[in-house]
Amino acid sequence: MKILEQDPPLADECKLPWIIDAFLYPISAAGIIHLAVFVFLPIVFSSFINLLTWCLEPILGLGASKFTGLLTLLFYIVFFLYMFYYLNYCIFNSSKGNRRASDAPISETFSIGDFFSQVILILGCIAVCFWPVAVYYVLIRQKDIWFWLLLACGIFFLPMSLLRGVLFDAFAALNPIEIFRSIGSTFLPYCGLVIFFFAVGGFIATVVPRLPLWHFVLATVRFYLIFVLLHRLGWFYWWHKDRLDWGI
Repeated sequence: MKILEQDPPLADECKLPWIIDAFLYPISAAGIIHLAVFVFLPIVFSSFINLLTWCLEPILGLGASKFTGLLTLLFYIVFFLYMFYYLNYCIFNSSKGNRRASDAPISETFSIGDFFSQVILILGCIAVCFWPVAVYYVLIRQKDIWFWLLLACGIFFLPMSLLRGVLFDAFAALNPIEIFRSIGSTFLPYCGLVIFFFAVGGFIATVVPRLPLWHFVLATVRFYLIFVLLHRLGWFYWWHKDRLDWGI
């Protein structure tokens, strides 16, 4: 991963309780800027596309919607690729001991293929953890005790799979033996990380969509908490790197 070629500067020591410090991770210039970009840029672009379509319809007719539809597709491809890139960087940035979000460096040699590879890597990490429960549900078509057990296993292994996948930037890092060894060497702290992941992730998935707030506020809360989750994932490596002994 080319974003890992240069280590970011280590943040100053903080004496705040970890639970408070964790939720302060996005509170930096870079964090706030990225929150604003991820939340408001699609809104601004949608308004621009609507205006452009309205202006072009008298000239192009039905072709106006096809043209603006192509622009929209290209925009969201680039937008989501960069979003995944920055979310990956949040993990890496925190794994170096940084307590606040920072700008992700993009070298001149960074290509669109690198963006795609990081998206595929993240999706692969998720698939490795949840393919058993997905296959079981497709075959059995019911949510019985085995379904919930397989789902719980997927949730349990997800943080370590994501952490190894992002830091090693390779599917080879998802070797089950190495994942089990890594979890075993940090078992109790890792269980705490899983509980934190489950609590915050569950809040994002189930509570945030039901809050009686404007859409952009909900999106801001969602991205803010995602930044917090990924920060704690990277920070877990920083705090236990000697016990994990990954050699990176």
